[in-house]
Amino acid sequence: MKKEDELIIRYLDENLSKEEIQTLDQSLKENSDLRKRFYDQVNVGTALEEEFCSRLPEEKVISFKRKPSTVTLLAFAASFIVAVGIIGYSFFNTKESIATLASNENAAWESSLPTLEGSKLSAGFMTLKSGVATIRFSSGAEVVLEAPAEIELQTAMQGKLIRGNAVVHVPDSAHGFTLATPSGYAVDHGTAFGVSIMENGKISDFKVLEGEISLHSPKGDSIFLLENESATLNDYGISKKIVLSAEQPIPFLGKENNTLRIQTAGKCQSIIRNDEIAYLDQDFLMVKLDTGSNPYERRALFNFKEDQVDWSKIKKSRLRLNLVPCGVGHRVYLPKTNRFKLYALAGFTGVESWENLKWGEAPTTESATLVGRFEIPRSQEKGSITIESNELLEFLKSNNASEYTFILTRETSETRGSGMVHAFASDSHPEASGPTLELSF
Repeated sequence: MKKEDELIIRYLDENLSKEEIQTLDQSLKENSDLRKRFYDQVNVGTALEEEFCSRLPEEKVISFKRKPSTVTLLAFAASFIVAVGIIGYSFFNTKESIATLASNENAAWESSLPTLEGSKLSAGFMTLKSGVATIRFSSGAEVVLEAPAEIELQTAMQGKLIRGNAVVHVPDSAHGFTLATPSGYAVDHGTAFGVSIMENGKISDFKVLEGEISLHSPKGDSIFLLENESATLNDYGISKKIVLSAEQPIPFLGKENNTLRIQTAGKCQSIIRNDEIAYLDQDFLMVKLDTGSNPYERRALFNFKEDQVDWSKIKKSRLRLNLVPCGVGHRVYLPKTNRFKLYALAGFTGVESWENLKWGEAPTTESATLVGRFEIPRSQEKGSITIESNELLEFLKSNNASEYTFILTRETSETRGSGMVHAFASDSHPEASGPTLELSF
């Protein structure tokens, strides 16, 4: 401790000689930094005194003597901090909770805020390094983040997406929820929209998934967007709105500034070998290998169609799936590691109707090309799965078709009993997004 700081403590403790008081007085006159430290300590002592007294019964309030000068007895403050420092800390550092970390899907965080699933969150910054996560604001608004992303939690009705991709779901209780970006902000008027930001933060793409939003730029101009309408915020203001068809993907800007995301537009389905569709659910793409006497083997099929892409010019390709729990079967009957294979077919596969597709009507793995493999430990029931392989890239580039169908199978069976069915979100899943094919040019 510096000599001047020691003099301050002893002065407030009424434990200085006349000569030391004169020395401190002269130092305070000459040193502005010391004066600031002096008044900071005085304010701490005053706050602690008031907080402590307010918590005592009225008849036990302690009276603190003061010097004629405008100084608080820091001796009490210092001893109080030493004795019950953690209590004092909680008095002054408790922050109001404005959100909850609703879910982590293979998420890795960098944040001073808590990052365990279910944690209450106060205002502050959070950086999602990998995976997918959902933040539920106290107002009811939900922001689903895809890594890499950075968000600032501001109030129960406002946040700021600094970089990355997000989908915002706003219920009636949170109408008016505002999501800011470095290039402007959006006000939601119900009920869902997506936003993607370039890494430099200068361009923000918005697409209304349902309901309507209003976009506002720093220049003061604004625009309303309805369902399936898109617009961009940048340094020059707001771009013209684009009306997208139900099957037309929004061109999200990615790391390489030219990334296209394609979704299945409803063409995703599970099939079961015995055609007992009662064991399927349209919200899930269900996958299981059944080698027992009952043929309950399940596969997932999904289709992507895009006529406006020159597939031969793709530099990177990724297929993203969201693993979700479906509640069918028990994981304890699975091997510790479960292996999956992804097959692909180019062009029209003969499937006229994707609804209630039967096993015998579906394309087979024998007629398809193996383009990817991945593994999932039996302990995992949620998370983002990314398939990125040279086989997938070369298959898309060499065929250069406008339509591709994928078949997902599990190669490991249960060890005994009724093993868990792995499930991935379909387009109709209420919380997670369905299969997405990402292309970088």
